Amino acid sequence: MPEGGRKWWHKPLRVIQFNIEDPYGFYAHLISADMLVAMAKKARANMLVVFARDAWGRVFYEGSRLYPRHPTSKLDVSELAEKARREGIHVAVMVAHTANRYLYRLHPDWAQRTRKGEVIVLEHYPRMEKVENPQWPLICPNSPALDLYFVPETEEAARITGADGILLDSFRYLPDPVRACYCSHCQLKFKREYGLDLPHVMSEDDVAFRYSWEWRYSVTIRALARMREAAKKVSPDVLFFYNSHPAGWAGRGNIVVIKGRRYLDAVFAEASETDVRGPGMLTIVTKLSKAALGEGDKPVFVSRNAFYDLRPVQSPPPETVRMGIWEIAASGGQPMVTIFSSQFFNDPRALEAVEEAYTRLEKVEEYMRDVQPLRYMGVIFDPDTHDKYYWRKPEYYIGEIEGFALAAMHSHIPWEFVASVDLNKRSVLKRYNVIVAAGMAVVDDEVEATLSSYVEEGGTLVATHEFGVMRPDYTYREALALQDAMGLKYEGLLWFGYSYLHLGRKGEEQYDELWKGLPEAVPFGDHSTVFVKDRTEPRLGEVPRVEVIGENAKVLAWARLGKSAYGYEYTLGRSTPAPDTVLSYVGLSHSRFGKGSILYYAHLIGAHYSRLGLPDYLELMLRPIREYAPPPSITTNAPETVQTEYYKQGDRLIVHLVNHTYNQRILSAPTGPSKQAPPAFEPGYRVHPIRRVIPIRGIEITADLSLIGQPSSVKAYEAFTRRPLKVEVKQGKARVELPELEEYSIVVIEPSS
Repeated sequence: MPEGGRKWWHKPLRVIQFNIEDPYGFYAHLISADMLVAMAKKARANMLVVFARDAWGRVFYEGSRLYPRHPTSKLDVSELAEKARREGIHVAVMVAHTANRYLYRLHPDWAQRTRKGEVIVLEHYPRMEKVENPQWPLICPNSPALDLYFVPETEEAARITGADGILLDSFRYLPDPVRACYCSHCQLKFKREYGLDLPHVMSEDDVAFRYSWEWRYSVTIRALARMREAAKKVSPDVLFFYNSHPAGWAGRGNIVVIKGRRYLDAVFAEASETDVRGPGMLTIVTKLSKAALGEGDKPVFVSRNAFYDLRPVQSPPPETVRMGIWEIAASGGQPMVTIFSSQFFNDPRALEAVEEAYTRLEKVEEYMRDVQPLRYMGVIFDPDTHDKYYWRKPEYYIGEIEGFALAAMHSHIPWEFVASVDLNKRSVLKRYNVIVAAGMAVVDDEVEATLSSYVEEGGTLVATHEFGVMRPDYTYREALALQDAMGLKYEGLLWFGYSYLHLGRKGEEQYDELWKGLPEAVPFGDHSTVFVKDRTEPRLGEVPRVEVIGENAKVLAWARLGKSAYGYEYTLGRSTPAPDTVLSYVGLSHSRFGKGSILYYAHLIGAHYSRLGLPDYLELMLRPIREYAPPPSITTNAPETVQTEYYKQGDRLIVHLVNHTYNQRILSAPTGPSKQAPPAFEPGYRVHPIRRVIPIRGIEITADLSLIGQPSSVKAYEAFTRRPLKVEVKQGKARVELPELEEYSIVVIEPSS
């Protein structure tokens, strides 16, 4: 129900998702409404998410006209919703998964199928194994299932269970050729709408391929709209949200959220990859999902599994669980801890860590309500670049924007993602001193004009690689976007496995002082980790041919060749070659335009920092921004391993600090095979959890008091303990000292009177 004119989900939520997810219900007979409510109360959760219908097509409530009752479960979600509500706990139910073994057995012709006719499944088959008798076959939303089951199921579950929320969990219908559906229903509907057959040529130069890509998104969006309508007819106050899995499925779920944002009250950012990724992954999926949802205060629920990696029966160390929750909360998400029945009955130790974290978060709800992030750097996420320019390898684009996000995190710069569909809202752009168009190869004419005005009025734009060479209609500019404003001329790509950024001046000129302490030549490109046909990773070493033609452009670094296609020293064929000739092409330039600046990097520098993490790449990104953009109004003096997130709440500044200084956090990846490879010395895959967090001492936060109206005096304190902190005010700035950071702290700065 609404609270004070707002929906119930506009408050801080602490969520537990409890899954009963096996065909035989190993523990289903032990699970009851009373048990789940008691678990949530003990863990200080104020929201539960459970199945209304599982992937095998069984429901957990009485009276369904669509599906059979789960044969061994005594859980009734209607009873759960009623009992939880009495305790102030909200219940959301998962419905309409496209994985549905029951429907598949009734109607095999309703299944999603590949071009070869093989059933598309949600379960993980080995690559060479034939799909037979699948457990999680995906049902096609173009089949009669949408009208006869998915939409009625949404209405039925909302009405019978009385749940507060409806989650479309694993509603999957993807455009990628290896996952795209070619069932008879899809073929018939596409032919009816476009007069074309579904494409068998996988190329953006094929008109049917272009149409089908967007059409498949529209199929999902239309289904979302209909299921939302069904849920809202039961109750306008029911929360309707969708599992986007932002770091999975090639990131296509992010595009669904952007295109379908008007139908979504929230999004579930399932982040099961966090155990095999470094710190910052949960922050990135949280902020990416918030940008995809657009303006407003729609919540983003972000998962931290109670189990470790792919081991749902086993609890990780408590530090691993807590640190995930802290990172989600700090970055503006709502933590949603996922536990499976097998873990609950065999190894529930993780729930002790959840209880500890949720108990602490409950005490600081005051500082998480009605807050707005402080904005300095906006990193653009562009669906067209992701899906049109990089559709075969979207990880290159994600790596490029992720690198700038990590650079901001590691240097304590306030940052957010910005969806490109919002760039034409001038109010959005004006929030940021710096806008980063990292790897943004697709730019329409309107956005180009908007970005031009942003710079002309005093903003700083950072652009990389083939910035704006393509328009959304697949036509080419044969130029960079804002090329005249930058004073640059683009003439295509040089396709190299390796190249260099030359930081010295050309000819007899002296080394540029901006790069003091860095090597004269910084390599770009890397070896292939697949190492099947190519020695190098495609795209990382290539260089656009860009020359200076305007007086407003200054070259800060030049492009430079390597001496060979690959290195001869050390691991012959896999190593980096030595630097060679300095080219007359721009590697990095700064251009004055109006009152603002444009920094242009020819290389995919963000992808290199994301991939390798070398401080040279970080310095190459940060130094020009510090030189040519206004400084941020709030900064933190702390190691890179301390994450800082900044918010404003009325006349308060709120700083979240998460300590990612870990002991025993080990990730290792294979380097790929090669001919005549001997047996491995040790396993090529190692994933070690967080076991201990190392405290950090002597952190300082410096904030410009103009952010909160320039009060004459301020006080500062740590929110969890209410311990006062030493604060010094000088020249309109407050400097706050945090003596020690263990795992997570929230620092509050506010007027003292």
